[in-house]
Amino acid sequence: MVRLRGRASQRGQGTTELALGLLLFVTILIFGIHFAEVGYLSLKVQEAATSALWDTTSAEMHTLPNDFKPLTDLINDDTPGKLATERYQDFDGRTSKTGRPRVVQLFTSAEGLEVTCRAAGGISFAPSRSTSGVYKDVGGMSCTAQAELSPVKKFTRRFLDRGRGAFFDVPHYTMGAIPVCGLGRVRGGECAGGFGILLDDWGLASAEESRECRVLDDAGCDNQAYYRSARKVYAAHLPGMGASQRLARSIVGQAPIDPGKFWMSFRGMDSGFQEKENGGDQDPNDWKTTPGAGSRSPEYNSSYSKRQNCFLGTCPP
Repeated sequence: MVRLRGRASQRGQGTTELALGLLLFVTILIFGIHFAEVGYLSLKVQEAATSALWDTTSAEMHTLPNDFKPLTDLINDDTPGKLATERYQDFDGRTSKTGRPRVVQLFTSAEGLEVTCRAAGGISFAPSRSTSGVYKDVGGMSCTAQAELSPVKKFTRRFLDRGRGAFFDVPHYTMGAIPVCGLGRVRGGECAGGFGILLDDWGLASAEESRECRVLDDAGCDNQAYYRSARKVYAAHLPGMGASQRLARSIVGQAPIDPGKFWMSFRGMDSGFQEKENGGDQDPNDWKTTPGAGSRSPEYNSSYSKRQNCFLGTCPP
């Protein structure tokens, strides 16, 4: 009988140690899962803010020359922030459909995701004096995001922390909703930090700006955006032509052409980067108008030869 009591006592001791150990282990496990979910959802809030920036770069930025109203309207109306808020409402931007406004995971719920974008005055890139009549500094854009994370109802806030037989000295969890920002912490109830980006590279972007411009078409060329922009820069730096005109009149009696007239040729891939016009003499008048394939500058020719059918750095096999 003594031996049986000893064995029962030993078995009871192991069960007691297991129960005490499980109290700590399960508590640590629950909090570990909860903090992992908080970390994952916090990254989604940050992702929502940055996605608004990158999506904006694909929007229309300008209409040359010197019309940047599409970009300013885009920022002032907070269109990028509204679109990102709608897409990340369920904290998952992989689909374009609107999801549930509240996401519930194992021990954590998330809701109230909102992305806000505004003009960033501290980000600027001023045009040169020679192109100020075509371009203007419209600055950049900054975006921030915020949401609220909370433990779900099944999360044990109090456990053996009061009353008879209490094991813990304090409650497991006393905080309410946790405000989370895309960058930084909440200050004064708002997320002060954000991500910024400089918008518009002033390049030729739209369908109109990609067309060619034959030199003999003069002001009626297809690429009016590029033509008017180049003409503005040319007119701002047009030197006096009186001396050349007087010289022509003194020698031949008249000035056959206006030496200050603006002529422009812009040829692309469709024309092999060459202007081909019959001048009425023996000269074939084939000349390069835009750096590209076959350019006399080896850097342009080398760069063009390395072009591939790629998108975002990914090339087909």
